[in-house]
Amino acid sequence: MNPSNTLRSKRRDLSPYLFHFTKGEDPKGCLSTILDEQRLRSERGYICFTESPLSSSNELFEYLGSFRKPMYSKYGIGFERDVLIEQFKARPVIYGDQEDFKMIGNGLNWRYEELDVHTHDYTWLREWRICGNEFDFSTISKEDIIVIAPTKENLKDLVAVEDFEEIDFSTIEGRSYPTPIYRLARTWKGISFEESVSYNSDNEMSIDVFLQDIDETIK
Repeated sequence: MNPSNTLRSKRRDLSPYLFHFTKGEDPKGCLSTILDEQRLRSERGYICFTESPLSSSNELFEYLGSFRKPMYSKYGIGFERDVLIEQFKARPVIYGDQEDFKMIGNGLNWRYEELDVHTHDYTWLREWRICGNEFDFSTISKEDIIVIAPTKENLKDLVAVEDFEEIDFSTIEGRSYPTPIYRLARTWKGISFEESVSYNSDNEMSIDVFLQDIDETIK
């Protein structure tokens, strides 16, 4: 067993997930499209993620949300970190100045992010990237993916669909009328920011997420 797995599970500042958050005028609609297509797209030559734990990011997103055009929204998708590393070559960003950039070489340009503590410091993002303009995650098991939304109701809109369950019959003035009964069936695992603040760490949170079952009824 890799000893780092045990060490990671004991640190509140680490997460078993890498997260990608949406932005723009319709971040919820953007995430809905991502889930339908099972793809992330970018024109920059790489797809961005953050390893910052969800359970300790609520204050950050409240701050980002105070701007007219927030950098990121509370809508996003998380993937098992180890899956992205092993199967899709996800790598941490290399932060540095222009001298560092000259030493990196063209093959690693997609991992480089400028660092200037006075004008351009995004190290707080704790960013990871996958090389390419498109990330097709349709081959990843839904057991290794979680959907993120601001509230439980927002989350339900994204991860549940109406599924026919049975026919109920009601009698009115001696006549019987059939009424279809539907249930909300889970299509994705997920967690809301509303719920995440109750966890001490993402490792603790992941235990409850693991217990969610695809196709279970959501109340």
